[in-house]
Amino acid sequence: MSVRVLIVDDDERERIVLRYVFDQIKDVDLVGEAVHGLEALLFCQEKKIDLVFLDIAMPEMGGLETARKLLEMKEPPLFAFVTARREMAVDAFELGALDFIVKPIDKQRVEKTIERAKERIAHKTFVEEMVRDRLKERIDFMLQRYKNYEIFSSKLPVREKGKITLLNQDDIVYCESQGKKVYICTREGNGYLSNYTLAELEKRLDNTSFFRAHQAFIVNLDYIKEIVNFGEGSYILHLTDGSKNIILSRSRAKQLRDKMGI
Repeated sequence: MSVRVLIVDDDERERIVLRYVFDQIKDVDLVGEAVHGLEALLFCQEKKIDLVFLDIAMPEMGGLETARKLLEMKEPPLFAFVTARREMAVDAFELGALDFIVKPIDKQRVEKTIERAKERIAHKTFVEEMVRDRLKERIDFMLQRYKNYEIFSSKLPVREKGKITLLNQDDIVYCESQGKKVYICTREGNGYLSNYTLAELEKRLDNTSFFRAHQAFIVNLDYIKEIVNFGEGSYILHLTDGSKNIILSRSRAKQLRDKMGI
């Protein structure tokens, strides 16, 4: 992976030194040079820059102010300071500097800065790819549901005693398999017996809120108050209204932790 860098220093001799150092380091692409902060900002707006090497004392706009302006960009580059002003190190790192290199420039120190930049860029790329993959999975899931004509109303129809009751999914606390019927409990404490199977309810209920905790239970995650260790990898889910303690099977415990980020 090549790191695209920009040198910003009003002293031509220092730029020459950095240029020479970069020529000796693998995976460095020197995109350009600037003599002050304003020129650097324009450069970063026009070209893709991964890492900016900034002097601190420069005319028109110094290095610290330039770094602040870089941070305001939509996709700010990383930045490191290369300066003779040791006393500015604290200010530099408070701004989030990748490194603070004191002149005269040491090649090994610059190499370490480049390696650190590679790690940051790789991590950022990994996170962005993970977010894209999760988003793609969600979109694919929704498209598949449309394809299979499985997009239903947010209300769940329950037939009983010659009428159909439409339950708001948000009001459903849990669903429990009871023989050939499924018992649906709502937050008002009302219970309904349904002819749905738990497998059918898994498809109809919003899977961002509902979770199959056990072979016999589907639970609304919004109503879980506590997850208590029950021994041997099993857990008990305590609900906010105290209406039911639900067993979380060992095989599904990891899925729940992943889903809830715990």
